Amino acid sequence: MRDLGLLIQSGANLSFRVDSFYVPEAARAEFEATMRRNMAFIETLPGFMGHVVLEKTSGPTRFNFVTIAGWASDEALENASAAVRAHYEKVGFDRAAMLARWGAEAEIGEFQVRREP
Repeated sequence: MRDLGLLIQSGANLSFRVDSFYVPEAARAEFEATMRRNMAFIETLPGFMGHVVLEKTSGPTRFNFVTIAGWASDEALENASAAVRAHYEKVGFDRAAMLARWGAEAEIGEFQVRREP
């Protein structure tokens, strides 16, 4: 993520995919294994700039994991999203069904760095 921080400071116009998850403790090991497989795939996609995984240590939010992936442009992020959907279909991964089975919740969004306060 340090490299993403340097890119942000340089004025690069990056796009970010931010996924927030609530994962019950009983599903944690399987969630983390799935997350590692997904990250290994997205790292191979054009325009991928880096990622970070955050784990909650305190605070009132229900979410206990946040992943942030940086992309070189909106187009790179759009193409990556399409590639991930195609990959999931190919390998038979149904994210909604998996989250339900785990008893997990997710909120997903796309973001850009705000340059003005």
